[in-house]
Amino acid sequence: MRPVTKISLLGIRLAIIALAIYWIAIFTGTHLPAVSDFSPRMNDKIKHFSAFFGLATLLCYSTTSSNLVKRFGTIAAVIAVYAAFDEFTQQFIPGRTADPYDFIADMAGALTAIAVYIVVRWMLASKRTPAV
Repeated sequence: MRPVTKISLLGIRLAIIALAIYWIAIFTGTHLPAVSDFSPRMNDKIKHFSAFFGLATLLCYSTTSSNLVKRFGTIAAVIAVYAAFDEFTQQFIPGRTADPYDFIADMAGALTAIAVYIVVRWMLASKRTPAV
């Protein structure tokens, strides 16, 4: 399967660079002490949902495989492990706690993004396929 985009910077696909920057940003944001929260005021679960929706979208966009079940299953598994690790390590940050509901919000965002990506991909592919 061909890459989603051929745009590159210093030989690295731009999607991979965006994914790396985004992942570092959300890791940093979730591991700052709670006293220095610069994020917009909104429900914590919406922040988790949105952050992991973005992460899953970038992972879907930057990966390629002809075996779609394995591809999206691997993305979901990687995100589940990362979300669990993220929640576990937050308990060691001043002012933060590990919350199982945050993990649920993380996974809901990730699985929603994967589903949206699959539907959009299917819709775009069906537009390109000529009707018989």
